[in-house]
Amino acid sequence: MARFDVHSLRDNGALVVICQADALGSLETCFVIPLMPRADTRWSMPRLAPVVAIGNDEYVLAIPLAAAVPQTMLGPIVGSLAHEDLTILNAFDMLVSGI
Repeated sequence: MARFDVHSLRDNGALVVICQADALGSLETCFVIPLMPRADTRWSMPRLAPVVAIGNDEYVLAIPLAAAVPQTMLGPIVGSLAHEDLTILNAFDMLVSGI
């Protein structure tokens, strides 16, 4: 499990991105952001909920829905958003500070 890896969830196949420091991998929980298919959402808050691509598909990073989940819920890694690190961190800044 590495920060910004994208996993599918075991129970429903939904995608989430890991947003927890790699050094905290021994915790039983993991802080994740759900990824919602862009076509299924009407959110228009690009700084708070930016659009990212995984393969040929676009997803909205649902920052306001971020949560801790048990690591046992995480299924296989399906990609990485490490190249979107600044986008993700800026969205967290927007959530926490409004900037």
